[in-house]
Amino acid sequence: MRAAVEALIALLLFGCIPVVVKSIAANPYTIGIFRLAVTTAVLGAVMAFRGRLRRIGRGDWLRLATIGLLFFGHWITLFFAIKASSSTIGAIGLSTYGVDLLILGALFGGEKPQVTDVVAVVIAAAGAVLIVPSFRIGNATATGMLLACISALLYATLPLLHQRWSSIPTDVRTLGQSGFALLFFLLFVTRADWNLAPRDWAGLLFLAIGVTLIAHSLWVRVTTRLSPAVTSIIYYGNIPVSVLLSVVFLHEPLTARTVSGASMIIGGSVIGLAAKARRS
Repeated sequence: MRAAVEALIALLLFGCIPVVVKSIAANPYTIGIFRLAVTTAVLGAVMAFRGRLRRIGRGDWLRLATIGLLFFGHWITLFFAIKASSSTIGAIGLSTYGVDLLILGALFGGEKPQVTDVVAVVIAAAGAVLIVPSFRIGNATATGMLLACISALLYATLPLLHQRWSSIPTDVRTLGQSGFALLFFLLFVTRADWNLAPRDWAGLLFLAIGVTLIAHSLWVRVTTRLSPAVTSIIYYGNIPVSVLLSVVFLHEPLTARTVSGASMIIGGSVIGLAAKARRS
């Protein structure tokens, strides 16, 4: 029951990300640095107060750096996807996450591909193609979808690694993920823009505290307790929230083509993940 409540809160907050990222003037570097700086500072302070900071082995440092690098890649590509196209396209492209998890499981998890896996991948891929009206270079939708799909692939690796390295305490992994991702973002600090309006700072604070600090901390706990297949199915709960908020607050058009493509991506992914969960 506790995992279900934590997952629900996390998904509602996740659903707000594309809309806030699209609506504020801050660029992807500014968003990443601010969110991670606040989160890392707060988590580090709380862990120090509770006496949870501890020495970790050299191998664990490397594992945490790997998680942080993948998280950095997931964020930077998603932010650019949303800025280049729309929050709706960003959310839908990220929903290919479930299919990526099926493919990664077959490639690196020693899982033998099943017929349902192939069907799921084909349906989801067809849905992604349906959404993109043109694959010409410079097409905003195509660019956004491509970047969001890359973001989804990087994000799909995280539950697998969190589960594999669950011997590292959850709070240490959460701090390591945000801390190392911040270090990678700081490599681009000269490209950040801090000349922002109060409305933009409010959006950054919401992303930093509401989403990064609270939602991601909860999601790390959920992905550690439940199987990757189950958490991936649950994760799709944030997509309708993102799309609905995009239509209501950003007035983004929701065409029949977009709805059909998104339904195929989500439907194909859920079919494959549900079959995987049953096999597990």
